[in-house]
Amino acid sequence: MNLAIGPMPERAAARPASPRVGERAILRMGIALTATFLSASIVSGLLPVGGLHGWVATHLALAGAATVAIGTFMPHFAVTLAGTRPEPWRLRLGGVLALALGMATVALGRPLAGAEAAGAGGVLVLAGIGLTGWVTYAPLRFGLARRHPIVQLTYGAALADLAMGASLAVLYLFGWAPVSGAWVALKPAHAWLNAFGFVSLTIAGTLVYLYPTMLGARIRPQPAMAVAVVGLLLGAPLAALGYALSVAPLATAGAVAALAGSLGLLAYGVDTWRRRGRWTSDFAWHAVSTYHGLAAMAWFAVACTWAVARIGVEGVEVPGWTLGLLALPVIGGWTAQVLVAAWSYLLPAVGPGDASSRARQRAILGSWGQARIGAWNAGLVLLLAGMAVVTWWLIVPGLLLFGSASLASLALLVRALLVMPR
Repeated sequence: MNLAIGPMPERAAARPASPRVGERAILRMGIALTATFLSASIVSGLLPVGGLHGWVATHLALAGAATVAIGTFMPHFAVTLAGTRPEPWRLRLGGVLALALGMATVALGRPLAGAEAAGAGGVLVLAGIGLTGWVTYAPLRFGLARRHPIVQLTYGAALADLAMGASLAVLYLFGWAPVSGAWVALKPAHAWLNAFGFVSLTIAGTLVYLYPTMLGARIRPQPAMAVAVVGLLLGAPLAALGYALSVAPLATAGAVAALAGSLGLLAYGVDTWRRRGRWTSDFAWHAVSTYHGLAAMAWFAVACTWAVARIGVEGVEVPGWTLGLLALPVIGGWTAQVLVAAWSYLLPAVGPGDASSRARQRAILGSWGQARIGAWNAGLVLLLAGMAVVTWWLIVPGLLLFGSASLASLALLVRALLVMPR
């Protein structure tokens, strides 16, 4: 079937609708907040201050940009697919703001004000998770709502992963002894639940519907889709449990399941690409969303392969465990690249006003599209290779390419957000 992810459809049997302008304003605000978090993450990662490269940059990207984007669009996709109406826009706004303020406090509070301040931010995040879950699933209670099991299952499991991962972090930050004393094992569990669970599972569940829509292809059930969903549903919880219990075979089984899920998603993306429609206009704009999307799926497979190999080499008892170089494919290749693809495609659908203003947005977002995609991915390859062998003649051009592409994408987004109807 063909499915457009756009403005809310109207249903006479559902509850009175929130004003459409309120919904669109929240979506635009969520895109702007996502870009702000991503910009701050890139800047903090490039500054010559060692402490910013770990906690701050990682949490601004994964805990900030990705979570706010998901909290903004998860309810939108769920309601659109269900063919029902959203919850009141104030609840939508409250969920997005709680996630944004909470994640900003988590990322910046720890280095600036201490662990307890970050823990307070984590509590606000948990409240945002609750609100996001409500505005995602409450509209589905109407009898006429269409059922889409993949989205309902993946979104519910993703929110559960985030709730567990965030709760572990909150208890650690507040110094609860059973958690802080076992943090060597629980830290990678926290990362797996958030990065490979919540973020990746939500993106995958969304791409099942959104990527064919981007390409003008039919959404066709196939084995690769089932492998993607089942593998990612099981992967993160099993890997997290394996790390938490220090049981390497269990962690390996979870990582292998996640790898299978990532390969299933990539196979689904490639098949969808082969069945794509033919564009008659806005070629550069279409290219930005679809090429970035497919490249992101490939990077996700790289990240999961790396995660499996890492468990085999390091085991599950690793003092001072961090994402390390794995952050490049997870954040730069997968998460951030999907965000660029998604906002490039979605902003003209939720932007202000008329056909001409949306056409201008598409032209802006597609500017230098293929050059940016090439620089983004070539830069990541050079960065990864250079940092793996500590070779500056690879790192510097990699930074220049990836940095210029990511900053250009952010600048074009800001410009497109400022387009108003004439």
